[in-house]
Amino acid sequence: MRASTSNRILLWIVGAIAVFAFLLFLSGDPEGVELLRIAAVLGLTFGGLWWLGYHYRVLPRRDSFQAQARELGLRVERGDPLRLLDLPFTLFRWAASVREIQNTALGSRAGVDLTVVDYWFAPTGAAEYDDHERYTCVLSPAPSSWPDLSVVPERIASRLRSALALPDIRTESGEFNRRFEVRSGDRRFAIAFLDARMMAWLLQQL
Repeated sequence: MRASTSNRILLWIVGAIAVFAFLLFLSGDPEGVELLRIAAVLGLTFGGLWWLGYHYRVLPRRDSFQAQARELGLRVERGDPLRLLDLPFTLFRWAASVREIQNTALGSRAGVDLTVVDYWFAPTGAAEYDDHERYTCVLSPAPSSWPDLSVVPERIASRLRSALALPDIRTESGEFNRRFEVRSGDRRFAIAFLDARMMAWLLQQL
């Protein structure tokens, strides 16, 4: 579920409780006052938690994302204007209670069209667990003739194995093989794509 959807549902629930309590209060029902108090406490609690998360998590990351994107000459939009979460990307299909693309940047670099998204998800969504995982994803058009290729750090590779029915491929670099898992249906394509410069750049990103 998108985080924005879950927030709207929660807001509707608290609002419905408040309206119901107010109607009871107007009718003279003594339980109406208690329900109003409960609704007020719930509203203040969830509102405060939302404000803290927005002020200390969302805004700093959004400001950083926007500054870097504009430095690269990319146009920045909030949220997921392209509805990318509806597409069948493996990363977006990992089990999660809530997920969201908070920021999107569009434009081109060196003549290549790019879309950069700031994606996060939480497996549980429980407040007592700080289990949010964040990824900056870059999407670019590729020829339809290209075979599937997955290059992921070993620390998260196990989570993709069940979703990718592709052969494991070893490169000529022992260090790269230890730190990345490469899978593709076309070994020649994978090796050609992962030349020395590409492997060196990927290793620097860890």
